Order: sequence, then C-alpha cells, then structure tokens
Amino acid sequence: MSPTLGLITLAAEDWYETLDFYHELLGLELLGSDESNGRARLRAGPDLVLEIVSGGWGAEDPKTPQENPVSLCLRVDDLARTVHELEHRGVWLLSEPAGGLAAIADPEGNRIYLYDTHELPHVPDGWQL
Repeated sequence: MSPTLGLITLAAEDWYETLDFYHELLGLELLGSDESNGRARLRAGPDLVLEIVSGGWGAEDPKTPQENPVSLCLRVDDLARTVHELEHRGVWLLSEPAGGLAAIADPEGNRIYLYDTHELPHVPDGWQL
C-alpha cells in the first residue's frame, strides 16, 4: 500500500485572518477549530484536510520558493468567473488567467494556484507563474 496525502499544515502569523481567507473567501468547509490553541481544520478535498496553525511567518509580498517551498493548487470549474469573484472579495491576484491557470496569494504571502479543469486537465507545475 502506498501512502496518500491526507493533511497539509499551514503555519500562519495572523491565524484569524488566514482562517478567514481560506474559509470565508475561498469557501473551504470548516471542520473544526480550537481558537485558544490557534488551530483549525478545513476540508480541502474529498480526502484532504488543510490545517491552519498559529506561529508562522507572514509577508507583505508574495513569498519566494525559498521562503515557502510548498504551493497549493486548487481545481476550479470556471477560472475566469472564479478569479472575478475572488478579486471582487479583495483576494490578492498575482497573475491574470492564462492557459487555464492563475495565481493568487493568501494574507501571509503564500502562493495559491487556481487551475481550470476544462482548460488544463492536469495539475500544473508549482511555481511556474
């Protein structure tokens, strides 16, 4: 049996703002939170949980691969509509949609790639934008 990814932990300097971003702005389902310990878990896929914990380091500019070597890639059904909605909500757009791919950043400066499953049926290479 080979292992499968079930949990990604993201350490955040501003736990409240980061949790709000992933839950309220991106719409990930909140599975549970422990405010006193700065921990929350959100559903990031059918078998994947994104855990946000306090104690990280935030940046005003997008983090480089050296500062944050992991990038998240989120599948969307309509990239143009999704980007438009996220921009309207104040999400930080790093690149305009092109070739089925766009990049945004969370409040901590972590890059997140959005890819349209109709235009780009495979997971994109990280850090290509």
